Amino acid sequence: MAIWQRSAMKTTWLAGCFFSLASALCYGADAGVVTILDGNARILRGATWYKVVEGARLQDGDLIEASDRAQVQLELATGPIVNFVGPAALLTVTPGSREGGKPAPAELYLPQGWLKLAVKPAGATLRVRTGFGALSSADAVAVVHAANDVIEVFVETGNARMYDPGKSGGDGAAHDVPSGDFALRAADRPFATAGAAPQKFVAGLPRHFRDPLPSRAAQYQVVRVQLAADRPISYAEAEPWLTGPYRRTFIKRLQPRLTDPEFRAPVMAKLQAYPEWQAVLVPAETASKDKAESPKAEPSKTEPPKAPEKAEPKFRWPFGGDKK
Repeated sequence: MAIWQRSAMKTTWLAGCFFSLASALCYGADAGVVTILDGNARILRGATWYKVVEGARLQDGDLIEASDRAQVQLELATGPIVNFVGPAALLTVTPGSREGGKPAPAELYLPQGWLKLAVKPAGATLRVRTGFGALSSADAVAVVHAANDVIEVFVETGNARMYDPGKSGGDGAAHDVPSGDFALRAADRPFATAGAAPQKFVAGLPRHFRDPLPSRAAQYQVVRVQLAADRPISYAEAEPWLTGPYRRTFIKRLQPRLTDPEFRAPVMAKLQAYPEWQAVLVPAETASKDKAESPKAEPSKTEPPKAPEKAEPKFRWPFGGDKK
């Protein structure tokens, strides 16, 4: 009896270890998890919108949109915590590695909106890219505000580095931003820093950004939440991303939507703006047009059979003429 009990206990322990390892491996394969959701948000995965719920796992390339005043917190698999407030969109570009297996910073793209990040000292580097520059840090707590023509950053603790926008979407000149400093880069002004955040920046700061970001990822290490599909992305929603800095990515991932006439029609109206899709669209449209314009083949007319010709008699009567 004791031997059986020890064997059962050992089997249970091994099963528990295997389950924990499998859970850890599954979690490690994700880019992160949504740990706080206050308001409405959605995720674009592939070409389909999904409703966001707490515990939803993130994948590389997910686009998260938060509605007005909604709060979404992401805890990345590489360690950093990110909280952003709508109306805003956030694109997860890479979960920490690129092609070739070389380690790379987790990267997020914020077209506009408010975002707070917390990166633990000696942890993985996090990069937040905007239309007018980027912020990178491995040990900072900072707030980023991005608008159409400006990026503003306040480093609460630690150290960060800001990059001017470079050519071809790369990074330009780098600038160090130490703890307690405020930095700004605008379309009409070069990079500048100040020893404190201006009153306008403080007034617009989301209230909960004044507090430390809580970590809740441990609650979702085992439990996995299934996302509910909503609908495919429309052309109006896709157009800003098809013309943005990650155009190549979205051109590839949204090509299947060209089979939908409602998506394809506005693309055809601006076909010169999408040379990558011309090879896909033009032959199909031309073939369809040629088929519609080709003249219909007239049915062949069947002629009635001719009457057999009367055979000439081989024998002729001698005395003038044939016999009647």
